[in-house]
Amino acid sequence: MTSHDDPSTRSGVPATVRGRGRSTGARLAALVLIATFCVVGAPTLASAKIASTAAKLTSYTSDVRVNRDGTLRVSETWRAGGGGDTVDRQVVTRWHLPDDVDHVVEISNVKAVVAGDPSATGGTPAAVSALADGDVTTLSVSVPARRTPATVKVTYDVRGAVAATSVGTELRWTPLHGLDELAEARITLSSPQIDYIRCTAGPLDGSMPCTLAQMTESAPIFEQRGLSDGGSVTIVAGFPPGQVAPSTVVAYRKSFRRAFLTEPTQLGVTAVVLALGAAGLYLLHRRRGRDPIETGRVVPASFFRREPGGTTTFSPPQDLRPGEVGTLIDERVDPVDVTSTILDLAVRGHLRITELPKPNEFARSDWTLTRAATTPDELKRYEQRLLDGIFVDGAAEVKVSELGGRVRTQLGAIQDALYDEVVANGWFAERPDRSRSTWTAAGIGVLVAGVLLTVGLAFFTTWGLLGLAVTAIGAGLTVLGQHMPAKAPAAGRVIGQVASLRGELLELDPDELPAVQHVDLCARALPYAVVLGGSERWIDALVATDVDDEPDEGFSWYSGPANWHLQHLPDSLKNLTTSLTGALFAR
Repeated sequence: MTSHDDPSTRSGVPATVRGRGRSTGARLAALVLIATFCVVGAPTLASAKIASTAAKLTSYTSDVRVNRDGTLRVSETWRAGGGGDTVDRQVVTRWHLPDDVDHVVEISNVKAVVAGDPSATGGTPAAVSALADGDVTTLSVSVPARRTPATVKVTYDVRGAVAATSVGTELRWTPLHGLDELAEARITLSSPQIDYIRCTAGPLDGSMPCTLAQMTESAPIFEQRGLSDGGSVTIVAGFPPGQVAPSTVVAYRKSFRRAFLTEPTQLGVTAVVLALGAAGLYLLHRRRGRDPIETGRVVPASFFRREPGGTTTFSPPQDLRPGEVGTLIDERVDPVDVTSTILDLAVRGHLRITELPKPNEFARSDWTLTRAATTPDELKRYEQRLLDGIFVDGAAEVKVSELGGRVRTQLGAIQDALYDEVVANGWFAERPDRSRSTWTAAGIGVLVAGVLLTVGLAFFTTWGLLGLAVTAIGAGLTVLGQHMPAKAPAAGRVIGQVASLRGELLELDPDELPAVQHVDLCARALPYAVVLGGSERWIDALVATDVDDEPDEGFSWYSGPANWHLQHLPDSLKNLTTSLTGALFAR
């Protein structure tokens, strides 16, 4: 058994508190002092009286019988004096070993009698208690009617003081600890065959030998005279194999290492839980989050339809709108879906965008949005909500810089309407945002439960790793929740058409479009290119219509300030998109 790691020590013999005299003065002053004493001093002296009731232990003898099952039967005689109605003694009952292991000594069947003469064979039974506190247990015997000096005889059983070693078993017993200058201690050991003995006195982790440790013909004897203040006496006896069985009582200290023990059992169970959790997440995504369609399939489709007579019309398949396309692709309403919808509404004639002149070259750009007096085509519900959010209370004109407070309060309803639209189109069985919220909330719930489980398991058991596994599964479900929206089978053909439309936007030469319709067709394609890619090509096609150096009026849906040219269109639209996104979505 290894040495103890600095156990807690207590005196066990509190100092006696003595009363102090009080001078007599003027009667008024005396009354004040008396009142003060009654309020403050009396409770203090009362507590001091209680604290001063322990007598001082002056000598100690003990007969220790070691049984073959490793238990001890201890008979002790204490000699106490100095007043007081209890006699206390501390026994070290917990030893700290490496790897957070403690060897615990258990004391039971404690009995005590009090006699006036040390040689007396009888005595008066006395109340006795054994109170464990940290590394020590305090034996406290009540002395009836303050009979001190007194002789106290105590008997009790001990379990856990004998531990296995590499060469047999070993007794380690510290019956005296934390006493005030004990004059004399004598311990006699009765046991089966003994190989060796040791006795140390003084600090618990010290190596100073006792006054006497001797193997006699009858029994080993240990003596210590003049034990220093707060010192201890520890005896050690080694037994050959088969003589005395170990009686070790093991306890474990709370520590981070033990809370997250990495023994094969803990690691194995944790690995199984992680594997099952990962398999569950995979199956969940396969069944609920995977699109039951071939998203890479391309279905022939085109924005441009050639009509009889040589004219070309802009006809997106299934009347697709840019915001719907963006929501279908990434399953969420992004800022680009809203800004592209505003641009599409302008191109279709529902509003006009006018770039305002800057008051100086360092000022921010601003635009005026003007609502059309008539509705050129049918609006979908989310488009109507967006226009109503921009032009509040029937306003016909608003600046982009003023949109923030107007539209942000309506933005949630606009996004809801767009989600409802893609569900109504049959592309999703459930709104994608609700699917994400449901599964993400479930993941957060499992994550929180895992954290609480980890704390509980780490505090009360050694299975903290299992809690971490549940926490990891919760984190995985939280991440997976963002990918749980699944497209309905009806979206398969639309996804294939969108793939074809994207290829057209990226590859079609705008110069192939009829010259007389070139500007209108390029403008109609631009909002879709903002969502699907290739917007630079279609903006450049619009810029290419400027064939002179004169300022340009712009288009029916976009116009610039004085001295504005079509060459400025790429920067103007880029700044417009940035300003719209900031006005609508910035917090």
